[in-house]
This record gives sequence, C-alpha cells and structure tokens, in this order.
Amino acid sequence: SVRFDVYRWDGKRPSRVYRTKIMVRLGDGVFKTGKLSRQGMARTLKAFIGFRRLMRQLRVERVVAFGTSALRSSTNSKSLLDAILAKTGIQVRVISGPEEGRLIARGIMANIEVPRNSYVLIDIGGGSTEVSICRGEKVLVCRSLPLGANRLQQLYLKTMPPRTRKGQ
Repeated sequence: SVRFDVYRWDGKRPSRVYRTKIMVRLGDGVFKTGKLSRQGMARTLKAFIGFRRLMRQLRVERVVAFGTSALRSSTNSKSLLDAILAKTGIQVRVISGPEEGRLIARGIMANIEVPRNSYVLIDIGGGSTEVSICRGEKVLVCRSLPLGANRLQQLYLKTMPPRTRKGQ
C-alpha cells in the first residue's frame, strides 16, 4: 500500500490535515521473482500522480517519501523511483529495515501514552516485520525480519485459499 498524509506544523506540534491509503499491491510477485511487476509499478505511479495533484490543492510545501520492503527487495526499483521523480518531482528514499522500525516506533510513541518500562513494538507489513525494543521514549533496538504477510504468502502458499494435502 501507499500511504499519503499531510500535516500542518504550527511550530510546536504537527496536526494531520489529510490521510489516505491506496492498495497498489506493489509487492505482488516481487518476493518470487525479485522484480516489481509492470502492473504494480503502473498502479504505484498513478497513485503518486494523484498525490501530486492533492499536494498542489493542499499547498504542500515539503515532501518526505519513504520506500520499504518491496523496493528494498527488488532489482528493478530504480526504474520506478526514476519514473515517480520524473512525473511528480517526488523523490522516494528507500530506507533500511531497522530505519523503518525506528520510524514506526517513533510514530507510535508520538500517539500513545508511552510506558516507562520496557516494551516491544511489532509491525507486520507486506514484505517484512519490524520489531522494536523500547524503554520509555527510547528506541533501544530495531530489527527487520523478512517475514511479511505478502512475502510469506508468495513463497509458501501456492494456492489461495490454501489446499490441504490428501489424507490430512
């Protein structure tokens, strides 16, 4: 999925102005083939073109865009990133799994009452799962595991829904 959030900054705290999420299924097939599909790239580019229009309407001044597991795992992600930049002016930065985990943890902490003691945050995505060990407002350790729902489905479930073996 591609998420698009717009925030207004008053100098103290950001406030969300707009939020949407579009299911582009960018990771379809990437964990089997190592490449992004043409269809997934086309859907993703179309979403970014729509975001650019919204950004103009909402008078967005600054853009920060991150790419995660599907882009990290594919050998042809550069062609999609180049197309997004050429068509929209948006530069997508592909981040590491641990950096993804840290950003997820910071985002969660900004929106909850943070426990004082140690706790674990787990984010199960399409291509990876990020595990962050935290204490209070500190992120102590982040690990990224190649265990996302889409990745596991592609690699281990040959049919949807799964078929059972005869005799079981």
